[in-house]
Amino acid sequence: MISTLTDEAFKRLLDNRELTTPRLLASPHYAPLMRAEGAEEELAQLRIEWRERQERARARKLKYEASFGES
Repeated sequence: MISTLTDEAFKRLLDNRELTTPRLLASPHYAPLMRAEGAEEELAQLRIEWRERQERARARKLKYEASFGES
């Protein structure tokens, strides 16, 4: 499911989670809290959504290039 964030805002969110989640999961104090909140699954879902966004951007670009070529 594509969220309502812009691609730039979503990428910042993903980058932030990519940096913080593994460190927090490695912490003996924060790991149980992060796992209880489903941080691993959330990060996986964010990665999937980013791939979907990239695929949609590629499709838009190809469609644009195809329409430009037909003119």
